Amino acid sequence: MKPMTERHVQAIWYDVSLRPERLYTRHGSEVRVLSPGEWNLGPGPDFRNAVLEVGREHRRVAGDVEIHLCPSDWDFHRHGADPRYRNVIAHVTWGCGPEPSTLPPGALSIWIGRFVTANPTFSFDAIDLMAYPYAKLPTSERPCEGRIAHDPDLAREILSEAGRHRLRMKSRRLAGRLAERASGGAPARRQIFYEEVMTALGYKNNASQFRHVAERVPLEELPRDESGAETALLTAATFEEWNLSCSRPHNLPETRLANAARVFTETESMALISASDFGEVRCREMVETLCGGRERRMRCMGRGRAAAVIANVIAPFAMAEGRLSGLPEWLPPEDISQPVRLTAFRLFGRDHNPAAFYSTNGLLIQGLLQIHRDYCLQLHPACERCRLGDRHRAEAGLPFANRPRLPDYQRLV
Repeated sequence: MKPMTERHVQAIWYDVSLRPERLYTRHGSEVRVLSPGEWNLGPGPDFRNAVLEVGREHRRVAGDVEIHLCPSDWDFHRHGADPRYRNVIAHVTWGCGPEPSTLPPGALSIWIGRFVTANPTFSFDAIDLMAYPYAKLPTSERPCEGRIAHDPDLAREILSEAGRHRLRMKSRRLAGRLAERASGGAPARRQIFYEEVMTALGYKNNASQFRHVAERVPLEELPRDESGAETALLTAATFEEWNLSCSRPHNLPETRLANAARVFTETESMALISASDFGEVRCREMVETLCGGRERRMRCMGRGRAAAVIANVIAPFAMAEGRLSGLPEWLPPEDISQPVRLTAFRLFGRDHNPAAFYSTNGLLIQGLLQIHRDYCLQLHPACERCRLGDRHRAEAGLPFANRPRLPDYQRLV
């Protein structure tokens, strides 16, 4: 029995109702899947942050998992030379064959097809590929969903506090940078802001590379015309090793660097270094400023990325310098990333309405990112030990208004 596509094998690995309970490496060690990992819809390994137990000693390993139809696909796709695959701990294949010599050291080779086909009731026709990865979640108990998903007020309270906690952490880091370079005065302050915005424009895959470019081409030396600035940034970029995982033209580093040149020469972006009003009207104006304004033919960035710059740089910068009397209640919504989507599905269930919980408020999106970092990345293979939502279980019968309100994120959850 051969699988229809590689995606069928991915579904088998992800879904505990399809995945055989007992798996073995090609060398005979038993493998227990504590967590199949997070289904990666972007470039790189198929699953991130998987947790496995191996052998009689129950040795626990954590990392990425790559799925193929046959072992030779690893070399055919040249994964051995791709740095994105350095953290692969298991190469799971439907069929058998020689183990690729370029697998990362210690990576397990698991031939899954022989164990799946041992089940006489199994059929590929029964796998609904449209249900993965979001309509199908691991079946281990999710205590957070049981309590939070049916209480939108409580959910928003937790997300708000988690988002503020995240902003505080960002502001403390920025305050440390500002203190270190306080002797540099206003130019040093502007350079830090410029580096932070550049880092945000690099997205996750190339954030450090964009920061390095900003360090090589300081703001004071950046040409004031768009063409000159673009040339300077692209020249500095030749010294970097870029993550080219996104092949779409608007996601390529050179395109983003050209956009960055427009941000710092054709917009009033640097004026936002002194922002102190984060009300909804002013935030929307800041988004338009970063995008290049409504009249501009070529946008400097999308609204979702502009919102991310506000949440990751502009608001924390204002907090670090003491320009905010209180923390924002609302931020413009940024794009919904995979960690946000996965965490929301765990907290609120697969049929929840994002608009009712988080998608219209960037502060709540920041909260989901913080919960993903603090809880889901650490504990989702053993959700019964997660504290998220436990605090309010004893108060399930109380109206929301009568529940104790604790401003600290860690105490709240």
